[in-house]
Amino acid sequence: MSPVFLVLSVLAAVTALFFLILWLVARHFFGRGKAIYDLNVVLRDHPDQLARIQRGRDANAKRTSESITTTSDDGLTLYGALYHPDEPSNNYIVCMHGFRSSLNDFDCAVEFFLQEGYHVLLVHQRAHGKSEGAFITFGMKERYDCLCWCRELMHRYGNNISIVLDGISMGATTVVMASALELPPTVRGVIADCGFSSPWDIVCRVAGTMHIPSFPLLHLMRFALRLYAGFDLKELTAEEAIRNAKVPVMLIHGTEDDFVPADNSVRLHRANPEKSSLLLVEGAGHGLSYLIDEACCREACAKILRQETDPT
Repeated sequence: MSPVFLVLSVLAAVTALFFLILWLVARHFFGRGKAIYDLNVVLRDHPDQLARIQRGRDANAKRTSESITTTSDDGLTLYGALYHPDEPSNNYIVCMHGFRSSLNDFDCAVEFFLQEGYHVLLVHQRAHGKSEGAFITFGMKERYDCLCWCRELMHRYGNNISIVLDGISMGATTVVMASALELPPTVRGVIADCGFSSPWDIVCRVAGTMHIPSFPLLHLMRFALRLYAGFDLKELTAEEAIRNAKVPVMLIHGTEDDFVPADNSVRLHRANPEKSSLLLVEGAGHGLSYLIDEACCREACAKILRQETDPT
């Protein structure tokens, strides 16, 4: 074996190992996996709030839901559970959960939306639950999934329906990003609870809490995601998107959110105060605003839900 061939073989093996490691790292942090924000841990000293969540979960389990699917623009089968109100209605709300979370993000909200006369579609985001997909893209591809769900509802129930997009945490960022797309006229508003203004910034923040250096690991991870998952964490920010929002956006955030700090929603509101409104809930942690101040959250959401006509 010649020295040149040996060197080339070693370089090829090292290169292959490098790309394999990149793929494994990308799948570990952005693939399916265990939630990194566990409410049972966060609320272990607040059994009353955990009990309210459980009551909502139990109530939803007793309700009859319709399983529906749609196909994403890149060919994934996405699943959702559709709950129907007691009275006939043309109003639909599409709910997008958070990173490595589930439909349980909306345990306490389903009853409220049903009372408001809305059909409630709880979506399994791509690479979560029943939906297909290998990678979570922090809103980059999920925003287009929102459009697919809107088209699916229109296909099933007609063009005279009204649709509101709702999201929590990463789901909130998803629906804010979707607000800048060419939405069908049936979409009349967005509700975004504790979303982050920049996917790259929140990834760096979370990595910092785990003592992971942004350089070089996160930069290599960004490269891996572009290579294997087809998206760039710096492709778009919610702050950029909301400047071009086509519909009103209601931003909700807890002041004690130490996972996605409230200044994320403050920046979003400042980016487009004409199209957005902001409710800061004193003392609420991440995703807990509804539990801390249900009345104020209902009032804020109602401003979007009870619009008589398309405000655009």
